[in-house]
Formats: sequence, C-alpha cells, structure tokens
Amino acid sequence: MEYYTLDGLEYWKYYIMLLYYRFGEMPPIIRIIALFTTACIITFLLLVLGNFIKSQKAARRIHRIQVYDEKYKKKIIELATMEEILDLPTITDELGIPKNFRMKNRTTGCMIPILITVQRTHKEEINRTNWQRVLQAFKIPSYFEMMMRSRNTAKRVKALKNIADMDADLKEAVASRHLFAKDEKMRMNARFHVARFGTSYPFKALEEDSNLLFTDEMMVNFHNILVYRNQNNMSMPNFIRWCNRTPVNEELRIFAVNEIRLFKRYDDCPELLSMLKDCRDERFAIALIKALGELEYIPAESEFRHRYAMASFAERQALADALGVMNSGNPEVVNYLIYDYEGSTDFVSKMKALRVLHNYGRRGRDAYNKLKAEATPATKILFEHIECNLLDSSKYA
Repeated sequence: MEYYTLDGLEYWKYYIMLLYYRFGEMPPIIRIIALFTTACIITFLLLVLGNFIKSQKAARRIHRIQVYDEKYKKKIIELATMEEILDLPTITDELGIPKNFRMKNRTTGCMIPILITVQRTHKEEINRTNWQRVLQAFKIPSYFEMMMRSRNTAKRVKALKNIADMDADLKEAVASRHLFAKDEKMRMNARFHVARFGTSYPFKALEEDSNLLFTDEMMVNFHNILVYRNQNNMSMPNFIRWCNRTPVNEELRIFAVNEIRLFKRYDDCPELLSMLKDCRDERFAIALIKALGELEYIPAESEFRHRYAMASFAERQALADALGVMNSGNPEVVNYLIYDYEGSTDFVSKMKALRVLHNYGRRGRDAYNKLKAEATPATKILFEHIECNLLDSSKYA
C-alpha cells in the first residue's frame, strides 16, 4: 500500500474538498441551517470587530482632544480675549505653531470642539480680529473650504454648522453656490451662513426664492443672524423691501416688520403707516400697529382711530396697547378710549381701554376717574383690577 504525505496548499485543499463533499451529502434542510448559522456567526464577528475598531478610534480621538485642550486652550483664550489686536505671526509664535505647519485632517477635527467651546463660553469677551487670526493659525478656514468641496452632503452641512458655532470666516462664494441646492439642510445652512457673514448680497435667497416657506425655526435663526450683524457693525438689510417682496410672503413680511420694531428703525415708520392704510390682513395689520406703537410714531394715531370701527377683536386690543405705549397726551385719543370702553361688550377690551386711560397722563386719569364714579356695580370690579397690580389681568389679556 502506498501512502501520500500532504503538505502546504495541498493539505488545506484536501480538507476543504472533504468538507465540501460531506456537506453536499447532507439533507437540504441541514445545509440551509448550516449556511444560515455560518452567515450569522460571520456577521456577528464583523459587527464586534467593527465596534471594537470604532471604539478604539473614538478613544484615540478623545485622548488627542484632551492633549490639545491642555496644550492650547488656555493660550487660545488669553489671545482671543486680549484687547490689543495682534498680527498673525505673533499669534502663531505665542501658540507655538511651526512656521510651515500643515494641519492634518484628524488633528483639525480634534481642534474644532475645543474652539467651539471657547467661542461659546467666552463669546462676550472675544476680540473678533484676534479670534479670526487664531483660527487662521490652525488652518481652520482652509480645512472648512476643503470640507465644502466634499461630495458628501452630510459633511458639507456639518462644516457649515461648525463654521456658525465657531464664528469662523469662510469665503462667501464657497457657500453661495449652495443657496438653491436640492437638499433642504444644505440649502438652509448655506443661506444662514451667507446671511451671517456675507457682504455683497447676504439676503439674496430671501428676496429671490419664489417658493420660500418661512418657518418659525427660520425666524429665530435669521433674527439671531441680524443681531450678530448689528453687533459687529455689518450692513443690515432693507426690511421695507422684504415687505414689498413679490410674490407676497406674509410670514416674511411680518418678520420684517417685527425686526424694524426690535431694531428701532424709525426712518421706516412712514412706509409702515402707508402699508397699514392699505392693509386688510389681520396678522400683518397687528404687526404694523405694534411696530408703530413701540416706535412712538405719533402721525399713526389718526389712522389707529380710523381703523377702530372696522377692526377685529384682536386688532382693537393691539390698537389700545399701541396708543398706550405712544402716550402722546392727545385729547382725541382720550375720547377714542372712552368710546372704546363704552362701546365694547367684552370685559377684556373694556379693561384694556381702562388701563391705557389710567396711565395716559393727567387727561387720561381724569377720564378714568369720571368713568369710575359713573361705574355700575357690575363694572366696579374692572376698576379694582386696574388699580391693583396683583389683580390687573388686562396685562395678560
């Protein structure tokens, strides 16, 4: 009898073929179960291996962040909050960064959370010029420009969010190309970025997007952007142009009027009054009335009195509040408020009129006292509410 000795590849080939033929002799159900079990085991092992690799990467990243935090954070805060404006070479030397320094992607990714934390915790103290130069020293703008060239939409969106959180300058053209992108998140973040940092035409999308849906989230974000631009002496938009935008977008128009009110744009009051005269939409009219009232535009009083006869319940309350804020001492306004009190059928409107009269100078107080003396038992309680701060529910009506 002859014997053969197997070695190397032949050895493994023999056992593989043996397993193959033995497996082929098994019943079909056994083969299916064996294949399924093997696939499950392999999948499980791959998942375990993948999670292990991810956890190791995350641990290394956390370690690098801690190292950079200890190495750079205190110095970054010191330089960024310094009143004296420093040039880029000085900041680079102070941070101990080599002249021909090239930031690797993973290193920059670890610096971003540190820089965002510094920006959030020391926002009011930061010297913006020094802060931008600190970012330049770490090559942050170049890193974000590279991220914006990525084909991955999620990376571009994340880059724009990080830029906003970090208050980092990025070329306007880099984000402008995404103002009308198909992806909603990409489109909105690009618009927020251009509106926040843009110089040439920052609010182009609001004026040119005919299908614009102006949501509550957008209102909050754009208001914060406008506050940022105002604080940093950047150009502000023409809000009247937003009100006259074609096609008409009521939410955007109301937002524009509210911003005129909040930023005290007194020069826009004549235009607001002109809009109020032609306005038939209740929500927009109330926004205009509030703005003209808080800006104390006295010429609007005659229009307020004229609108009262056709005004809705909510609009009447807004008119009374606006006249009270103006507090011009006009005797015609006092007569109007008396008429409002006597003509109203609901107690909320009556109390609003009384509260305005109570605080409307000497003439208003005299009229209030006269109405109080003539009050019936059913209406006396209204005056008690007005005169007691703890009970004056008209403030919250």
